[in-house]
Amino acid sequence: MHELIADRRDGVLSRRAVVAGVAAIAALGLAGCVTAGDIPLPPGVASTLTISSIRVDTSALRAKGLGPWADLIQQATGAQLRREFAARMGRDGDVLNVVVQSVALPAYVGGGGGEFDDGGDATNDYLEGDAFVLSPRGQVLAKYHILLALPSSTAGAWYLPNIDELRLVALSQNFARWVKSYVLR
Repeated sequence: MHELIADRRDGVLSRRAVVAGVAAIAALGLAGCVTAGDIPLPPGVASTLTISSIRVDTSALRAKGLGPWADLIQQATGAQLRREFAARMGRDGDVLNVVVQSVALPAYVGGGGGEFDDGGDATNDYLEGDAFVLSPRGQVLAKYHILLALPSSTAGAWYLPNIDELRLVALSQNFARWVKSYVLR
């Protein structure tokens, strides 16, 4: 928003400001999208929710031939979920089961110049999946479908030797934060 104000010239927005504003709004609009088919926890349950175990299933990614990415996403998401739900962990609780269905890391080359250059990255990385809260008997108590979009530059500079791994970790950690925000509403 500040860029929109700073980039005004004689009362007219520049193309750069418009492109940057549209990209920012699109990214915010997609970050943590939850669908209408979700099943939220009943009112009052989130405040007393105890989680006995956390599982992260990335088998859909493995089936697509993304084994190393699936492993990294599973580890990073699981570790962040354990941090996010640390205060809710208990022996006789429910199960948090996260199923990651897809990931997309578009080629990121940074600012490319040109007439519509927004000064950086206009591409987003995506992670999509479902978070389930299951009773100890396996009954679905809640379900949230989450599509997370983050700017490709979130994890660092495009030229870092391990940038793809950093991007996957950033996606995984942010996905876990969105899981917590929806489960504990």
